[in-house]
Amino acid sequence: MDGADEESTDEVLARAVDALYAVDPSEFVSARTARVRQLRAEGMREVAKQVAALRRPSVAAAAVNATVRADDPVVARLEDLGVRMRHAQSSLDAAALSELRGERDEVLAAWVAAAREHAGGLTAAVEAEVRDTAVAALADPAASEIVTSGSLTRALSYSGFGEVDVADAVARTSTGVVLTRIEGGKGSTDEEPEAAGELEEDGELEEDGELEEDEEPEPDEDEGAEPDDEPDEDEDDEDEPTTRPATRSVRASDLRALEMELDAAEKAVAAARAARKQAAADDEAAQLALAGAAGRVEQAEQALRTAQEEAEAAAGAAEEAAAALESAEDELRRSRRERDAARAALEEAEDR
Repeated sequence: MDGADEESTDEVLARAVDALYAVDPSEFVSARTARVRQLRAEGMREVAKQVAALRRPSVAAAAVNATVRADDPVVARLEDLGVRMRHAQSSLDAAALSELRGERDEVLAAWVAAAREHAGGLTAAVEAEVRDTAVAALADPAASEIVTSGSLTRALSYSGFGEVDVADAVARTSTGVVLTRIEGGKGSTDEEPEAAGELEEDGELEEDGELEEDEEPEPDEDEGAEPDDEPDEDEDDEDEPTTRPATRSVRASDLRALEMELDAAEKAVAAARAARKQAAADDEAAQLALAGAAGRVEQAEQALRTAQEEAEAAAGAAEEAAAALESAEDELRRSRRERDAARAALEEAEDR
């Protein structure tokens, strides 16, 4: 397969993903089946195989996708805030992190409100997952790319350290490329990281790590500002050597306090998730038991219907047998009368 064919295959796959993750989760399976059949009929069996492997999004993931696909302004706010928070975290800037906490809470509240508006009918548990997903996007650039792809399959969460687990959380090609929503009408150039994964007219695929690369220039620009004559606005690296140790110590202390607060909150979330997981397992077991009982009831009802039909047939046969018996008894009585009459006639004849 040449490069043009590969591009065509990726474009077809991207369009299929874009269409599937735009439908309601309840219609996802039927829409996926129809798309697979269409692709097979068109001879694109490899693409059909990849489409068949796409996972149905959870309710929370579908709400996030709806928010992203609606181009809600909160999506751009989330991405921008994530870049600034990660930069402050990497530079151990506790003051900046503290200043961003209020904006963080506002963006998270706006994010949940937007998901509620675009998806509708969200339960408190689903809204909690939507919020956790946004928290993960703020913490990890890879998670941010996935959350804003429009093809999220499950909610994400951040434990307060390390990278976010994004396994099986987004639609990808067989080569691992993240499949994102298609945005028509946007130009692209190879030199611009933000447009590196877009097709000029119809949209193309974005690869893993592109969003992370988009987010790298901000620290570089800050570093490039070091020679400026405004030391009060510079980063930690521009502090005077005599004040650096004390500043680092205070900031590390503040960070530890924030991390402990976040850790406590994450533990509460983990406990709630464990309880929800157990409840879901119990519900699944109950559903299986109900299905088994319903199957046995159906079998019993079928056996009862069969027995009733056999009883009705036996009753009919019994009625026919009773009628035949009565007819035979009538015939026996008639035959006996004829025999008695014949015997009497014989006896009279012998007497004469």
